[in-house]
Amino acid sequence: MKLSDMKPLAEVVEEHRADPEFQVEWDRLAFAREVANHVVAYRTQHGLSQRDLATAIGLAQPQIARLEKAEHQPSFDTLARLTQATGLTFRFQVTNGAIELLSA
Repeated sequence: MKLSDMKPLAEVVEEHRADPEFQVEWDRLAFAREVANHVVAYRTQHGLSQRDLATAIGLAQPQIARLEKAEHQPSFDTLARLTQATGLTFRFQVTNGAIELLSA
């Protein structure tokens, strides 16, 4: 499938919002998506591959791929290593069963 044939993410999400299970999972992983967006933006701005970033952080490339896929919450250890190597900052709060990224 060509990229031009794919639906935009917002359209796919909107199609599934009526499904309560989808909505719960989408909301649960909001923090993971925000972290992934920051990591991808950092890599792009600095011309780094996933392997380059992994080496700088001391992780394996598949760990960066999983982080960018945002299917699981990143661990505190991963966030700490990421901030130490990149200078990125993540401020978040855990409230009512949800993790929310706060503006820096």
